[in-house]
Parts: sequence; structure tokens; C-alpha cells
Amino acid sequence: MQAARAQNKPQNRPPQTNSQGQAPDKQQQQQKPAVKPLFKPREQRVQDRRPPSEVMLEKKKWTWKRQFFQNMATRFNYYFHARVKLDRVVKTANRDGQDNYNILLPFYPFSLQSQGFSKGELDSVIDKTNMAIQLHDPRGKWIDDCFLLMGRAYFYEGDLENANKTFQYINIAFAPKMKSEYKTVVGAHENDQISIATKEKRKGFFGRLKHTKARNDAFLWRARTLLEQKEYDEVQALLNILNNDPNFPHRLDGDLAEVRAYSHYIQKRYPETIEPLKLAIDKSHDKVAKARMSYILGQLYLQQQHPDSALDQFRNVISMKPDPMMDFQARLQIARTNAETTGNVAGSIAGLRRMLKKQRFERFRDGIYYTMGVLEYPDHPEAALNYMKQSLKIPSDNLMQRTITYKGMADIYYDQRNYTDAKKYYDSTAGVMTKDFADAPTVETRKEVLTEVVARLETIHREDSLQKLAALSPSDRNIVLSKMVAVMANEAAEKKKKDKLAAANPQESSSSFSMNGGGTAYSPKEEKGDWYFYNAGSKSAGYSEFKRRWGSRQPVDNWRRSQNGVVNATNSAGPIEITEETKSVALGEVPADSISTESLAAGLPLTPEKLAASQKAVHEAWFDLGKLYHDKLENYSLGIETYDSLLILYPDHPRKPEVLYSLYVWHSKLNHAAQANHYKSMVLNQYGNTNFADIIRSGGLRDIDSQKKKEISAAYDAAYEAFRKGNYTESMAMKKQADSTYGVNFLQSKFDLLEAMLIVKTDTLFATDTLQLSRNAVQAVLTKYAADEPVRAQAQALMDALNHRAELSDYLSRLEVRKKDANGVLLDEDISMRYPWQNPQPVLADRINGAKTPVDSAKIAAGMAGTLPAPIVPIAPPKPVTPYKISADNPFFVVLSFQRVSKELMDEGLNQFTRYNAAKHANDKIEVGSFVLTPNDVMLIFRLFPNEDKALAYFDEIREEAAANIIPRIRPSEYNFFVISRDNFILLNSTKDLTGYRKFFTDNYVTQ
Repeated sequence: MQAARAQNKPQNRPPQTNSQGQAPDKQQQQQKPAVKPLFKPREQRVQDRRPPSEVMLEKKKWTWKRQFFQNMATRFNYYFHARVKLDRVVKTANRDGQDNYNILLPFYPFSLQSQGFSKGELDSVIDKTNMAIQLHDPRGKWIDDCFLLMGRAYFYEGDLENANKTFQYINIAFAPKMKSEYKTVVGAHENDQISIATKEKRKGFFGRLKHTKARNDAFLWRARTLLEQKEYDEVQALLNILNNDPNFPHRLDGDLAEVRAYSHYIQKRYPETIEPLKLAIDKSHDKVAKARMSYILGQLYLQQQHPDSALDQFRNVISMKPDPMMDFQARLQIARTNAETTGNVAGSIAGLRRMLKKQRFERFRDGIYYTMGVLEYPDHPEAALNYMKQSLKIPSDNLMQRTITYKGMADIYYDQRNYTDAKKYYDSTAGVMTKDFADAPTVETRKEVLTEVVARLETIHREDSLQKLAALSPSDRNIVLSKMVAVMANEAAEKKKKDKLAAANPQESSSSFSMNGGGTAYSPKEEKGDWYFYNAGSKSAGYSEFKRRWGSRQPVDNWRRSQNGVVNATNSAGPIEITEETKSVALGEVPADSISTESLAAGLPLTPEKLAASQKAVHEAWFDLGKLYHDKLENYSLGIETYDSLLILYPDHPRKPEVLYSLYVWHSKLNHAAQANHYKSMVLNQYGNTNFADIIRSGGLRDIDSQKKKEISAAYDAAYEAFRKGNYTESMAMKKQADSTYGVNFLQSKFDLLEAMLIVKTDTLFATDTLQLSRNAVQAVLTKYAADEPVRAQAQALMDALNHRAELSDYLSRLEVRKKDANGVLLDEDISMRYPWQNPQPVLADRINGAKTPVDSAKIAAGMAGTLPAPIVPIAPPKPVTPYKISADNPFFVVLSFQRVSKELMDEGLNQFTRYNAAKHANDKIEVGSFVLTPNDVMLIFRLFPNEDKALAYFDEIREEAAANIIPRIRPSEYNFFVISRDNFILLNSTKDLTGYRKFFTDNYVTQ
């Protein structure tokens, strides 16, 4: 065996040598060979930190087998689960509750601002798609779909910046590549059309089964992202290109129309929304989205006064069998529209009553009752209120409907001047409404103001009742107080009985408290009890007595009822109104068990001191009430009516001079010249030695302490400084604050003039061409301060400027008002600028000097004395001062302004110019976008040129090319070009004076 082994050993093995090439000695040969180390030394180790996707791209071949397994793993291990999760998150998202169907619906049933999405779920989608991208071969066909899911998740999270970057990456990284250079193609010319989309081969049955490219979807998602970022011009350019792109797939035509409709909708361009929205509805395969868009289309038709088309759309919504809420709201819209168009309110209400009886509408009965109330108002306000009260009694978890119902009732009470009840229901509205409720600012404002109004009304009611009780004879007063003691004892016994029942059944008591009559804890309590004004029988008897004494009274102005916000105190012998406030004041801290006539009488104003305090409280409440109506509720007629009533009820009111002066001012604001002169005469004749008479005569007050004068002066300086800096809203707020803090003051004429200047300034920038608001404000100052020459002169200058509107902007920019000197003496306003209509005619020397005549002619003219030289050559008037300036170092725009051109031709022009710039100026990156200066001035903006020379060069080029090659369908007489700097463009956007800038451009840029 050993011999065999020896024979089997290889004989041609080379002799072993050491590292120096020598044969090892015997000792070295006997040593065991060294073991190979498991790891390389640290200094020799190179760590590969690249993700597996990059490693596979470099080292793995893309065989058919690898394609199959990589695509399958990417799709079913990651993409499928991420897509299912994202679809579930979007489907379950809502807008913090229910939508408000009484206004235009949001285009989508979710809001990025409301954070209605689950951030944790969206983060999970981002992680799954990120892992799929990093772990799998980037050559797989599902990688771009993973990027698209990632961008959508960022979009729904509200991370618009990362969403935009993701969609941009898809558009660039997955763009089609040329085989020769493998460079990304961002645009190509095919049939003389710009193409940026990826062509999809989907013809035939098997073609439709092929995988689609996510890049085309990414274009639309990027457009939606830019819309949320308010980049409207960029979106418009992108959508115009995609709309004319020959490679854009037809499978996305509906999505493209939807994004176009959404773009117009969020910009409130509702007439332009209708056509793309109709196409989106026709192409959509999403049943829920289709029903919502059809409902919105019906609302838009109603807004555009097309009721028949609106009814067709609401019927289409019902035929789609959407969710129960959408179906119900569509039926309500049909009922409302029929009632408004045919006038058959009774028929619509009968249809709603039939809906009440159907089981499937049981959960919407609160909305049905509310709609019935809306149909009854304003013809039958009491019926409307009854229907809305029935709506509140229906148990429901629809907080949006409850909010709308509360506000509907509050508005009805507000219109009826029943401010006490209006305040209750505005409080209830504020308690249940969400932050994004459309009328939240109005609700909050009225709630705060009506709190002050109701406090004054309660003071008047309470003190008036207490004074009437105190005015009774002792025997009659004891009879009334004895009845009150009996009623209050019965109420205390009933309350104790209810407390025992509540202690025995705590759950029932808790539920009855939290859901008051089927409502919520915010519902105003129903008024019940045996006391006179809580008892239906007693109130009915009181109503009969009222009719016997006063007859039938129509609900019109000047009949001063308590629910109108004015206390009925014309008949002191009428029934005494005892309210809960009256009882609380009369009782003080007396416990219910020890109530007696003596304890009630202790709270009455029976002593001269208490009576004087009560009358003072009533006087102040009346005075404050008139101010609140006029200043904060802006109900001028009610403020005047309140002060008229005050003068009738209290002819010796301690603040009568101020009341008369306020009536004079308020009537002047309403242009009631006769009434204003009446109260002006009363102030001057009866209270000629008061400060208010001084205001009318000379605009100044006297007998005012120096500290208060400093405070008022500081307030005026701050308001005027804000005006000079352009902070008009802040300046107006400071003026209003000064009015409420200091009342009528020695600088009142200056404050009123400042308010007129603010109105003129804002009206000039944003209002209509008539400037009627400005004229009314200035005329009010002229009327009020006719005797104050400095103020009248300044107001007259403003009026003259309004009559010469071309010079108005420059006038206001140079307007100055002098303040007081070091001694506190007011200085007159200084009109530092004078217009041609204010300047006297120049004398002969002025004309000669201004004509720049030759020296000899000037000498001859200088030697003439007393005679007028014959004929004088007419001198060209100087160029008017313009707010626009030449600034060559400013960035510039080239503008194409249209006149009377249809929208289709303008859109075509936008597309043609985009193509032209891509072909002729690809390296200049000239962007084209539409811009609406005014409803009649629409233009295309070519931007951005670094300096004036490049803008003018492009201007010269484009003028020649436009009519011949770019927009031949539009006549040259219907548009014109001009160049404008960025600063001048900002000024043009403020003034809207396109004619003025065209003249400036012609004078400074166009050679004559």
C-alpha cells in the first residue's frame, strides 16, 4: 500500500524554496504550513458603502431571468403593499368632519392644510418605496412606479418641496434616451410640435396589458404640487404643452382635464372651470370622484345662472348612486333650485316632507328641516325658525349641519334685530364650528360685539323693571313681590325635586344635560317654568292684553320693541317686566329658602341714592348702545334710531350735547342734509359753549388737559406715520382705536381727514373707475368741516385730484400734512404740489422764458414794456409727471397685451410662443406665462431678461415674427408689445394704469 501511495505522488512537483529563492533547510521543512487568515488586515480592507441597487447595476447582467425575478420581487414585495396602504390612507381621509354643501365644495375631499392624513402611514409608504429602490435593480420596470408612490406620499404629507423634487427626478431620470449618446432628451420636435411625454405603445389587446410608464403620471402630479405652491403660471405652461403633446397618452386625458379644471377652480376662475370639468367627468373611472365633480359642476352652473344645467348635474349625481350624504345633498339642491326658479316653495317643502317619512333619509332629517327653514325665509321668518329648531332637536353626529343650523338661526335673529337671541346662537355656532368654517370670522366678530350689546340691553331691561317696581305704591309693590315669592318658592321646590331624581338616576340626568332636547351641550336652553314670562298661557294672555291696549302693530322700524334692540319704555304704566336678572339683583345673596317680600324689596332702588345710581346705569347703557350699533355693528340707521329714542325718553340726558353731535355726524355720513343741519343747529344754539360746538365751528376743542392732549397727538402721529409708510390697514385700525378710546377729540378733524385719505388711497388702487367711495369720503369731510378752512382746503384738493385722476397717484405720493409746532399749536396742512388746474396763467416773461427763444428775440422781448407782442407761438405743455422710471440695471419683461381676443386664441398664442422660444432661444430659458391685470387687460409675460438691451433686442425680434409666423390668426391691431422693468411692472400691477404706462413707453423707448 505504501508503495502504491508513493507511486501515485506527483513526481514533477517543483522544489520548495523560501522567500529568497533558496531551498529551505530541514528544520523549516518539518514546520507546519501557516493557516490563511480569515479577514484582511484593517489597513487593507476597503468598505463598499454603496446600496445594493448600484452594486447590481455595475456587476450583474440584465438577463431575462434576472428581469423576471427582480420585477416580480419589486412589484409584489414592496410596490403592491405600499400602493394598497396609500390608497387606503387617501380613501379614509376627510376634511375634519363633513363638508359644507351650502357653499362651493372643495375640489377634493381632503385638504393638505387640515392634516386629515395619517402621517405614520404615509411615512411607512415612503420607507417601503425607498427600500424597494435601494434593494432592487434600478433597471426594473417598477422602480419609477415606486418613485411615483413616494412623491404622492410626500404630497399628501404636505411636504411639497420633496414631492416636487421627486416628480422632477422621475421626469428627468426616466426620460427616453438616444441610443447614440444616451443623453436625456427634455424636448423633441415631432410634426412641428413640442413633445416632453414618453410614448406608450398600447395598441391592440396585448398592448393594453403592457406596463405603463410612471413618467407621464408624474407630469400631472407635479402640476398638482405646483398648484398647491401657487405657481400658477408654471402650471399653465406645463398643461398647455401636455395638452398639445402628440406622445401624451390618451389614458391620461381625463386626469389632464381634471388638473386643468382644478387649476381654474382654486384660482376662482369659475367660468373657465366648466369645460375641462365636463371632460374630466366624462373620462373618469372613479365613481366617488365622478360624483363629487358632477356636484361641483352643478354648483358652478347655479353660480353662472344656468339652473336647468345645474338640475341635470344634480340628477346625474343621484343616478351614480354615490354615498348617502352626497345623494341627500343633491336632492336638497334640486328642491332649492326648483323653489327659486318656479317660485313654488310649497311644492318643494311638500317634497321634503315626503323625504322625512322615508327610512333611508332618517339620518339626514336635521338637514331636511334646515332646508325647509331656508326655503321659508325671508317670507315667513317664524316658520323658518321653527323648522330650524326642529332640526336642532334631531339627534345627529353631523357637526357641520349643526353649525350651519345655529348660524342660520343667528342670522335670522340678527336681521330681526333680536340681538339677545342672535348672541346665544352665535355662541353656539362658535362652540361647534371647525377652524376652516367659511363664515368663522363673521361669527367670531358678531359674537364678541353682541356680547357687549346684550350686556347693555340686559342693564336697560333690569334697571327699568326695578325702577317700575320701586315707583309702585307700597301696597301694590307688596302684592307683586308676594306673587314673586310664591313663584320662586315653587321653582325652588321643583328644583329640589329634580335634584333628588337626578341623584337617583345619574346616567339619565347626565344624558339629558349633555343632549338638550336631542341637541348638544351648546344648545340654548328651552325656557320652561311657571313664572309669567316662561309660561305659555301667561304669555298668550299678555299678548291679548297688548293687542287690546295697543292694537295690531306691524313689524316695522320706529315701533320700538324690546326684541328690536330698543327698549319699549314709552308707557311707564304698562306691565312690569321681571326678568331673571331683575330677581337676582333684587335678591342679592339671599338663599332660596329664606326669600321674603322684605328681602326682595331690599334690592329695589327705593332711596334717592339707589335710584340715581340705577338711572345713571340706564343712561350709560343707552349711550353705549348707540355707539356699539354705529361703530361696531355698522348699523347706522339703528344707531340713529337708538339716539332718537334716547332723546325722547331722557330729554335731559347728561351727555345730550355729544348725542346731538353724534346724530349730526351720522346723518352727514348718510347724506341726510336736512337732519344733519337740524342737529347742527341744536348743538350750536343750545350748547354753543361746549367743545362739540367748537368742533363744528373751528374743528378744535378746548378745556382739555395737557396729558390727554399728548396721548391723542401721539395716536394721530402713529396713525399718520403708518399711512406714510403704506401700511393702510394698520393706519385705519389705529384711527378706529383712537375713536373708541378718546371719542370726539381736539384732533377729530385731522383723524377724519386721514380716514378720507386712506379711503382715497385704497380705492384708487383697487376699486372701480368711478371712485364713488373716495368721493363720498371726501365730501363727508367737506360737509362736516365747512368752517375749518385748512381742513376744507385739503379735502377740496383731494376732491380736485379725484376729478383729475390721471395725476392722482403722483399727488398722493407727494402729499404731506404738517403737524403741531413745539408749543403744541396745530399747523395747517401744506399742499406742496399744485396741478395745472390750480396754477394761474403765466405772464409774458414766463412764456418767453419757457419757450427757449433765441438770444436776440429775448432781448427784444425784454425791451418791450406795457404792450403785448403779437402773436405768441403756442408752447407745448410740459410732460406730466409719471410714477414710472427708467432703470436700465433692472431685470426686464417683454409684454404682449391683447385687446378683445378670445381665450382660445390667447391659449394658442401661449403655445406658439412657447414653441418659438424652445426652437430659437433654447439657451436663454425664456419663460412665457399668462397674466390678468384687469378683467379687460390680459397679457402674456416673457421673462426674464437681465437688462434693458436684451429685452429690447427680443422685443424687436418678436414684433416682426409674431404677425408673420407665430400668431398669424390674431390681427396685429388686436395686440401690442412693450418692454417694462420689474419695478415698473410692480407699480403697474398696483395702479392698473396700462394706458399711462403705454404712454410712458412710447415717450421713452419708441423713436418718433
